[in-house]
Amino acid sequence: MKFSIPKWVQITVTVCQLSQMVVGCFVNYKAYVYKEAGTHCNVAYSNIFWSFVMYAIYFLLFLHLFVVNYVLKPPTKKVHSE
Repeated sequence: MKFSIPKWVQITVTVCQLSQMVVGCFVNYKAYVYKEAGTHCNVAYSNIFWSFVMYAIYFLLFLHLFVVNYVLKPPTKKVHSE
């Protein structure tokens, strides 16, 4: 693509994705709590469980990506070829 995305944009997008997965897990947790309290909720327990599993796995994958690419990897200097 002849251009590179700035590192701060890459980090921001990854942090937003991590936040999305945290919110997804929280929503599933709250749905479970509401169902356990007897509040009307149209979400099945199996949906809550599998959705939570999905969000948790995505969270771990994005966290791994973040750690490997932005925490452990030293910054590289670009070599300009002319």
